[in-house]
Amino acid sequence: MKVTGRLSPDEFWEHMSQLESRMLSEARQVRVFGLAEWIGPIMIGHWGWVDDRLSSAGLVHGIPDGDVSVQIDTVVGDSRWEVVRAIERATGISPREPDYRSRHRLVRDAPGIAVSIPCNGVSVEFEKWGGLQRWWASGEIDGVSIVIESRNCPVEDIALIEIDDLQPYLEGWREYVRIVRGGM
Repeated sequence: MKVTGRLSPDEFWEHMSQLESRMLSEARQVRVFGLAEWIGPIMIGHWGWVDDRLSSAGLVHGIPDGDVSVQIDTVVGDSRWEVVRAIERATGISPREPDYRSRHRLVRDAPGIAVSIPCNGVSVEFEKWGGLQRWWASGEIDGVSIVIESRNCPVEDIALIEIDDLQPYLEGWREYVRIVRGGM
């Protein structure tokens, strides 16, 4: 595949297929979580690699940046650090700003509140930041670091389950991309 400034539709979908294959292959190495009860769109969320190693694997319930959405990420390392980064992205805090360090410290040092979220039927303690409409939580499930980002879905409505079959999430992602790209 020749990569230029813009991919042809065939090149784009070939690239998507390669990403999907990589996700399916590497999903066997990490545990991913979704919502136990969700009616609505589901899709693959953010998946990231550092030095060619999977560093995060996310699943989205709802449409990203839609009225109601919940993203659940399995992350390598400190989930609290990932929450800080997500809050900074959401609130527009950028290292390019002159007052970045003080704003970053405020986010980094903000105390969260303890919340209990069921996972596979067992109550798990998370730490939560944000308000009623938009909130973030971090926690661990059997040694696995988890970050939850929610828009207009109350924490009381969240119950997690481990997901073994990514295919419905991949299909939802493909459909979402088709809609965003105009039916290609």
